[in-house]
Amino acid sequence: MPQTKRTVHGLILAGGQSSRMGTDKALLPIEGKPLLYRLAAQLSECADTLTVAIGSSEREAVYGGILGKYAAGARMVADRIPDCGPLSGLEAGLSAIADGYAFVVACDMPRLSLPLLQKLINAAAESGADVVHVAGQPFHALYHTRTVTEIRRSLEAGDYRLMGLLSRLKAHSIERQAGESPDVFANLNTPDDYKMYRAD
Repeated sequence: MPQTKRTVHGLILAGGQSSRMGTDKALLPIEGKPLLYRLAAQLSECADTLTVAIGSSEREAVYGGILGKYAAGARMVADRIPDCGPLSGLEAGLSAIADGYAFVVACDMPRLSLPLLQKLINAAAESGADVVHVAGQPFHALYHTRTVTEIRRSLEAGDYRLMGLLSRLKAHSIERQAGESPDVFANLNTPDDYKMYRAD
């Protein structure tokens, strides 16, 4: 994977319950490596720091083992406001990151795209937006750490909708370019999803 300019932090959301998959999605082997390890390896090529939102602190030892050589440089954070879906991990992760943008990826979305990240970085530089994302997609997106205040308000209000959050922030969306594969946003929710991904 080619290098891109290091201008962002990396944040992996890995706190989900994986209920539909029936097993922890972070542990799923992709090309011989656990999915969490694979994402960490990819993010190490494009991010200054790596933070992993792990949901429960009970996962820290297991995930640290999965991360292997990337564990020493990664910060693992547990949800501070648990049981609120991805918004809990977003709040915990962004709270642990120094000022700036974080490239936020969900652990069940294995197709990380560095060309897409570069487009998001360029759009962030031009717009100065709180969030820069592909239209209709809340992840594989840039979130600025200043969004934490609004994320906490949403959690306290019991509104856990990610797209609802974006509507209350200064969000800038970019459109997919002709010919770009939508597969970068494919996620692995069920055993059938995983089977189809491995068959590609």
